Amino acid sequence: MRRFIVKYSSEIENYSFADRENGLAILEAPSAPVGAEVIADVTGNDFYSPEAVIRRNGRIITLEIERKWLVRIPENIGEFPYETIEQDYLSAESGFRGRIRKLDDRFIYTEKAPTSDPRVRIENEREITREEYSSLKEKTVGNTIKKRRYLIPYNGLVFELDVFENSDDNDLALMEAELEDRESSVEPPPFIEIVGEVTDDPYYTNRNLASMKIIRLLKK
Repeated sequence: MRRFIVKYSSEIENYSFADRENGLAILEAPSAPVGAEVIADVTGNDFYSPEAVIRRNGRIITLEIERKWLVRIPENIGEFPYETIEQDYLSAESGFRGRIRKLDDRFIYTEKAPTSDPRVRIENEREITREEYSSLKEKTVGNTIKKRRYLIPYNGLVFELDVFENSDDNDLALMEAELEDRESSVEPPPFIEIVGEVTDDPYYTNRNLASMKIIRLLKK
């Protein structure tokens, strides 16, 4: 028996579901079901083992909900704490896109899968050892993203502003905010100039930026 994350619909009600939430379901079937929009094949994926679900307090699917903006770097950026990040990407597999990240002295593996809403992605994450990181580093594609991530608290949210090391737009950055749900309203910090919202634009994914030897945040 195989397991799939699918978009729930009435066409597949006759199948057996381990669980479903947020319009998605874990479906058990011998093969990918006809009529189902398959998000990812999670057969054998450790993030979906019974033990992993227990660690998530019963949550079957973990979602990341965020919005993203292209912004100008504010003059007072030095007032905020930052993290130093290096990240690389793995080839997409079984619907998931893998990423490894060196975050100061920590090493993190993340896998993501898109949903029908560009603001919402399935996200699984765990810390890995330095040895695991080095092994995965040999399998990455594209260039390493190097950036400082400034943490800017405002109006109940923490805005993450990424300044990229290898960019030809020295006054521009990307800023993200993670939300509790799709309908959450967001008011960006008033001292940050918004060039435009880019949540729906695949050009501004870090995976795409990693394909560039020189990062161009302002599309020509």
